Amino acid sequence: RELEKAMLKRKLQETADDWATPVASLADVVVDHAKKWTKKAVSPSIVSAILSAWEMERHHAAERHLYPEVIDALKKIKEENPGVIIGAVTDGKASPLFMTFTLAPYFDFVCGWEDDQGARQKFFVDLAKSDDSAQLSWIYEAARYKYAELKDLTDLINKEMISEKGEIPPGQLSYPATYDDLVWIHVGDDLGYDVGGSARCGAKTILADLAPKYGQTSRHRFDIGVEEQPAWATSSSNELARRRSLNEAAEALVDERIKYLSDLPEAVNNILHKN
Repeated sequence: RELEKAMLKRKLQETADDWATPVASLADVVVDHAKKWTKKAVSPSIVSAILSAWEMERHHAAERHLYPEVIDALKKIKEENPGVIIGAVTDGKASPLFMTFTLAPYFDFVCGWEDDQGARQKFFVDLAKSDDSAQLSWIYEAARYKYAELKDLTDLINKEMISEKGEIPPGQLSYPATYDDLVWIHVGDDLGYDVGGSARCGAKTILADLAPKYGQTSRHRFDIGVEEQPAWATSSSNELARRRSLNEAAEALVDERIKYLSDLPEAVNNILHKN
């Protein structure tokens, strides 16, 4: 719609310039014709191309501004835990698998907001609750399923159980029970969602409550101790109250906290040694 508005404005201005008249003086029939032309001009293919270009630049920008310790931390986790599977769980469209020059080699899968369209309605129903029964867990369940599938396939490949045609023997996928004895660690900066949601699905949690040098914004949005919201905040008072209630409930579910990303491998090891 914004693209249509911009193209309509430009079209009307071009027409007004050709006729040496102000845009406000153009006849209704001319404006109506320009609106119809604009709707046809903004085709789905153009919108898709613009979205793809935006997504590409977004990921390139993320690579340019990546925290310097991230790669070293991920590399160390992989080295110290050879069988680890690392996935990204996101409520947006960003994916480390598209960050080919930085994060992609260290991630095995991504579970995003749009992977399960139907569950989004449940997400908002859960969000409307402010008590401990709000699970906020659908995306973590989906991530757990992706992990289990990937783990199963990895095991099959290692055991050479996949046929030459690439066919998987029936009954091999063992989600969910088989992997309940393995340790799932979720790292995030949001108490209510990252800690609360994943812990209720069985994850151990690491809260990235980062030092000021990182410019972290999550604590300024819904932190329990923050009374005044920043100028860019858009949350209503009701939403703030619900989120702070979720944060309070999630405090007890934090297994490890880190101030610096370089501390992440140690936090992971602390959880593994306890389990």
